[in-house]
Amino acid sequence: MDEADIIAGLRAGETAAVAALMDVHGDRLLRSAYLLCGNAADAQDLAQETLLQAVKSARCFRGESALYTWLHGILRNLSRHHARQAARVTVTDSVPETAAVTPAPGLALDQAGDADALWEALARLSTAHREVLVLRFYEELRLDEIAARLEISTGTVKSRLHYALRELRGILPAL
Repeated sequence: MDEADIIAGLRAGETAAVAALMDVHGDRLLRSAYLLCGNAADAQDLAQETLLQAVKSARCFRGESALYTWLHGILRNLSRHHARQAARVTVTDSVPETAAVTPAPGLALDQAGDADALWEALARLSTAHREVLVLRFYEELRLDEIAARLEISTGTVKSRLHYALRELRGILPAL
């Protein structure tokens, strides 16, 4: 199925279109979700919620962008919401249980074993800086595409990339 067939199928409520959407874009969404949130379980939830939102709102897709661009916009909004929710402090009377901390799985992008260190460095960046780095280097978007997707100027994208890379170099001098 091509993109037009997938969108038409989603609008018609065809399960084959949902399966095609997951096959074509599921892995890429999952990777982006992981890079944005840093937790494999949360990334799976975000990718699944993104696909669910896309199926629910397929009638709203205007076709002004590529299907994946639209999906990534949904993912980005969901990940921002997730980050805001996670940042909220809740006060309870009970003492939280401590779970064993397991390191994030290494990304297939870096077979040398530096993926975990890179992820830790990315996690230390602000959301704005992490977003432009993910879009530029993992999604391989041009600066004008990043600006359009984030609804900011190209100059702002350049500035965020500059400061994000400078901060990464401070955290990981080997870059």
